[in-house]
Amino acid sequence: MDLNNLYNFKNAVRHFVNIDLLKYPADIENFSTRELCWTMPVSFNVQKENGKYRTLKIPNVLNFVRAYHYYSGLPDFDNIQGINPEHSRMTVNFDTGDFIAGEYDAQLNDDFMNLCLYDNLIKLDIKDFYGKLYSHYLPKGQLKDNVFTSMNNGRTGGIIMGNYLSLYFAENALKKISDDFETALEDASINCHFEYFSDDFYIFCNKYDNETIRGLFNQVLAENDHEGNEQKIEIEDYESYNIENLLTRYWKAIMRHWNEEVLKDFQRQNQIGTEIQHKLSFLNQLIYRLSNVKKERNKQSLIRNFFKTKHFQETDFEEYDVEEYNYHQLCFLLKMSPESLLYTSDIFNSMSGFDNQKIKIFLKARYREALISSLHDVQLYYYYAIRCYQLDWCLEDTSNLVLKSQNQILIAYYLKDGLFSEEQINSLKLLDNEKFWFQNYHLILYRPELTADLDESITKYLMPEKANTDPKKERYKKFYKENLALGKAIINEVSVVTENIQEYLEKRNLELINEDDNGIISEEEEFWI
Repeated sequence: MDLNNLYNFKNAVRHFVNIDLLKYPADIENFSTRELCWTMPVSFNVQKENGKYRTLKIPNVLNFVRAYHYYSGLPDFDNIQGINPEHSRMTVNFDTGDFIAGEYDAQLNDDFMNLCLYDNLIKLDIKDFYGKLYSHYLPKGQLKDNVFTSMNNGRTGGIIMGNYLSLYFAENALKKISDDFETALEDASINCHFEYFSDDFYIFCNKYDNETIRGLFNQVLAENDHEGNEQKIEIEDYESYNIENLLTRYWKAIMRHWNEEVLKDFQRQNQIGTEIQHKLSFLNQLIYRLSNVKKERNKQSLIRNFFKTKHFQETDFEEYDVEEYNYHQLCFLLKMSPESLLYTSDIFNSMSGFDNQKIKIFLKARYREALISSLHDVQLYYYYAIRCYQLDWCLEDTSNLVLKSQNQILIAYYLKDGLFSEEQINSLKLLDNEKFWFQNYHLILYRPELTADLDESITKYLMPEKANTDPKKERYKKFYKENLALGKAIINEVSVVTENIQEYLEKRNLELINEDDNGIISEEEEFWI
């Protein structure tokens, strides 16, 4: 199984980080877990809507991989859909490190049918679900939870977000809530149907039961040491739900218009006997359709998933002209959905008619804005695009901002690229706290004076604070020393990032039956971490 897809599940940071190429102990599957200790994860902020962010936690690599082998034999570990198939919407593809593409369309059809069987849909949310999960209560069979909590400095209250292990345990906890809720509904003789995606519950019911159901749900949550999020209650009927789920139709309309324009070009070619270059009409269509989408995250989803499609990815853009106005159209779309930089930069850079100099000011300006924000993922997207377009001058005078960003993955890239001054390197050398282990690993890797004495460097910069016995110290020292001596980075070269993205998109599109299904997935799927 691809460990990297489990290490950073779903989030696009998995294209930049790679733990699969590291060398692991020969006994990684079964060495005593007592040889490990509490370790501190690295914080990584990912964009939500309206400038807000969610903080993921990237755990110590050795602890994570040992935990994976420790828990991988638990029931339904590699078939998360089997935990609660009747009520859970969670579907996972380990090959892509993502949710199964195309599932949303099927679920949406079921939703509309349920809205014919019942009056309305109530969407209820569990407040701070991951932050309030208590690890002692997580289903682990005969296994201990300290292997899991060792990835989060021993904390038993709340679980870290971002990796597959946390998703698996969260699904098991949700199964308990689901079972209790189902019992409560049956005891109250309420006729309804419910499903859930992560901590969002979809309850199809009749209007006269709305308040009773909300009360039962909150009661069940309280009994499981949780509470409902009163700020995220939504009630939809067939008509309103239809309006809120137009993304697929918008996407299909954009594709249809694009294809029609291409066909018209071929018809004119036959008439005049001269080859006609196509226009990037889909850019204007995207902007036009966006005006009818209300929610920011839905706008981002529409743009992002359009650029992920097989149709876009496999189009021969050598047959297209780029008009002057196309540059600001593209910049607008990328500004609204920065993740789209991952799916467009290599394609447009390879297009002979695309003048990357016309977007250099945009990339430099938005990169600097990203750097003074707290959005670590967005910072990486712009860095990737700048490197893809070979506009390295856009990175000039940004090193201080990168240092202040506390984005350890981006700092690792700057260390690899040699973009820090000696003064800045010296300031990084002062950060010997364990919470900086990711950037410190690369600080050692890319600084000859630190690789010269790996034992000392590892002890100073990488040894977990709680490694208080010789067997524990030796376990971590040997792991780090072997990989540093081999010159193994935990970040990918930009060219490898591009290859990873292409491979992900190819695998994603293989899941889809036909092109018409290759479009928009749910906002819940898009924003699960």
